[in-house]
Amino acid sequence: MKKLHLAVQSIEGITTVGVNRHMLFDLKSDDFSLPVYADFPLGCLQRTQGGLDNEVLISIDFAINSDKNGLKALEFLSWWVRDLARGGLSVQLRALALPPIAGQLGKTLTFTIDYFYRDPAQDMQQLLDKVLELAESLNAAKQMYLE
Repeated sequence: MKKLHLAVQSIEGITTVGVNRHMLFDLKSDDFSLPVYADFPLGCLQRTQGGLDNEVLISIDFAINSDKNGLKALEFLSWWVRDLARGGLSVQLRALALPPIAGQLGKTLTFTIDYFYRDPAQDMQQLLDKVLELAESLNAAKQMYLE
């Protein structure tokens, strides 16, 4: 997961990055209102009334500079995710923000890339291999289009 973290972090205009793993297979739609799940891809999960069997979510959370470089980084990652999804990968990019209270409007916008992974064998090495493939794909795209 570190290689994926570094691949995103190295894009000019990205300010912070976090890569996290969430087990979705026990998540039910009744849980969606709980604060701990507020940043989960609830629109997708509503369609299946929760996580699917043997499903794991890899979240790549990031923030951008509020300038031309940040927008360019966001546009590049948006294209990369769109291209992966068109190729058949269960992946999407979403924007996140806190409620517009106490003067925080305009200060909490972040983004996340959701990668949905299912493995009946629940083999951690296979998951790590898939995450490494994402990192390699992003690094190749960066080399081709950003350098």
